[in-house]
Amino acid sequence: MKTLLKIAVGILVVMVLLQFITAPKNVSAVSDSKSFVKTFNTPKGVESILHKSCFDCHSNNTEYPWYANIQPVEMFLAKHIKEGKEKLNFDELNDLGKRQRRSKFTGIIEQIEQDKMPLNSYLWMHPNAHLSEKDKSVLIQYFETLKVK
Repeated sequence: MKTLLKIAVGILVVMVLLQFITAPKNVSAVSDSKSFVKTFNTPKGVESILHKSCFDCHSNNTEYPWYANIQPVEMFLAKHIKEGKEKLNFDELNDLGKRQRRSKFTGIIEQIEQDKMPLNSYLWMHPNAHLSEKDKSVLIQYFETLKVK
């Protein structure tokens, strides 16, 4: 029993100490004029879908839930967002050449069609981020139009 108590106290101490380690937040000081929505003149319907299902991991600004300040959740989210932005950052698409942008838009369409985005791990805590068939259709049509511009 003493061993079990020592293990429990040890875990508690580690969890408390972890709270003093913070990960950087994905909140950009860059002006809104560089945002995907402004740059690509995104319609309101598309914008709302992107905000609820994509931008938390794939833009320069994340809306953090309350539990994002608790370790080790904060570290997990920071890593997840960093990886998401490395693959696709909507706010940096305008910096790409036309061919690279078209490739990104094609990739976005494929991810949506194959139900690979949003990730299940994101949907567990954000069930409203699930893309309905209508949402998918709206996004696919929108990104198809961007591919030809």
